[in-house]
Amino acid sequence: MFHRYNGPFVRRAPESDYRLQCEIEMRIELENLEGGKGKLAHIYQPEELNPVDERVSLIAPVGVNGTVRLSGNEVFVNGHIDTQAQVECDRCLQPVEQPIKADFTLEYIRDSDYESSEVVELNEAEMSVSVFDGKALDVDEIVKEQVLLAVPTRMLCREDCKGICPECGTDRNTGDCNCVTNDIDPRWAALKDLK
Repeated sequence: MFHRYNGPFVRRAPESDYRLQCEIEMRIELENLEGGKGKLAHIYQPEELNPVDERVSLIAPVGVNGTVRLSGNEVFVNGHIDTQAQVECDRCLQPVEQPIKADFTLEYIRDSDYESSEVVELNEAEMSVSVFDGKALDVDEIVKEQVLLAVPTRMLCREDCKGICPECGTDRNTGDCNCVTNDIDPRWAALKDLK
């Protein structure tokens, strides 16, 4: 079944079959772009994309909108995503809510064109180009990738987070344990036996 969102056709499961809806990916079919241009607008439910990865999950609907433009052998996608994610704290592993609002610009080239080009050395601009099958773009993967790029690489529940005990796993923010830890940098561990 195809539903049209102001331009490109996007493959979706029937609304009545929720299980199937979560299993079928959204794709922008390039042959259906009118005049090589189209608009994309969709709202995902969190369960359609979760888990994004092992430390990030979505806790609110994901709005994505943008434009798609076919130019020669290349496809350009400009868009915006807006959602709320839950990310594990890097020290204590407690969930932290993180708003995600991000603009993105992507450039794609068909795999057949990429393979036929004799690229000796890629410059910085060419390294940012993605390769695709030439027929359709996977919107699900685009959204997941943009969510991950928008999440901070270092996430803390608070600046003074004490983390967890490496011995018993107690969250040190909620209480102390009786474990004795000798925090020695492993690079210096061999020196502790020297006298």
